[in-house]
Amino acid sequence: MSLHQIEAKYDKILEMPDTAPTRKELKCPYRLLNILFSDAFAEGFSQLGTVAAHTELNVGQAANNQLFWECVQEAFEGQDEAYDNLHFADDKVLSELHYINFKKIVPHDWKKL
Repeated sequence: MSLHQIEAKYDKILEMPDTAPTRKELKCPYRLLNILFSDAFAEGFSQLGTVAAHTELNVGQAANNQLFWECVQEAFEGQDEAYDNLHFADDKVLSELHYINFKKIVPHDWKKL
């Protein structure tokens, strides 16, 4: 292997975006639940697994409900007061999780969510 070929391989590696998977933290499932059961996503969440709409089939995002999960990913990575808090704080079990910082967002791709 020539030096030029080696440099070309390393250049490709360096040009690749950082796609290392992020680790799920304690706050991630609670943030996801806040999003899925919010007014904006509850109906779509209840419709998962039903027949896809014609528009979704046309753009090729019907498999795995990709369009829905991409919207969830966008909400997951954004700042929103409704998603940044622990709901049901009066619950005995959830009240013990007061130390979780929901404002620090751990990004996940739509497939992982």
